[in-house]
Amino acid sequence: MKLNKLFFLLCLMGGATLAFAQKPELVPTEKKPKQFLEYYIGDYKFKETNNWFLFGFGPTFYPSIPSNTNANFSVDFHYFDKKDRLWNAGYTAISQGYLALGAGTIYLHELKFSRGLYRVEKQYFKMAAFIGPSVDYTSYYPSDTTKSIAGTRSYGVGIQAKADFIYKPIYDFGIAVSPFINVNTIQTAAGITISVYSSNAMVKSYAKSK
Repeated sequence: MKLNKLFFLLCLMGGATLAFAQKPELVPTEKKPKQFLEYYIGDYKFKETNNWFLFGFGPTFYPSIPSNTNANFSVDFHYFDKKDRLWNAGYTAISQGYLALGAGTIYLHELKFSRGLYRVEKQYFKMAAFIGPSVDYTSYYPSDTTKSIAGTRSYGVGIQAKADFIYKPIYDFGIAVSPFINVNTIQTAAGITISVYSSNAMVKSYAKSK
């Protein structure tokens, strides 16, 4: 009988403790911004996720106009947004010469914006692939008796894709080879651009901060 009373008393005290116990105060945790990964090569520290810039020229394989150089010129900026998504914005000119800075030799202007589909980066090598829309413009059609350049529109839209194969003997600087294709309502174009590569991967000299 005494054991039953003792058990009842312990249950009563435990229930009262649970009923009147204060709930723990929930302290909101501060949301920290996502940090780029960093690693070291020799005495230098680098960001694994970095933006890069390409500037270059190259041959155009399609259309192939007889007795012309069939070249292209391209400027591209590649960047990561706050959610670590990779994008590319740039300009490409399809022309009749490698130094095509005048309107008399450029027959297709392309403004492009694309999403990165794939990227891998090592110390001396980087590869990335992009696809997205393009806005195209022409104000000049070169003389072409073989009719390899088609279309009658001055403005057009299309879809374009490219891949960057980058060799960087110095981590922030190197050379890129970028095959591309632009299928649009004016004139489909395809070729390769050979570019100078630069990036913002290096954060600072690790040796100076030790």
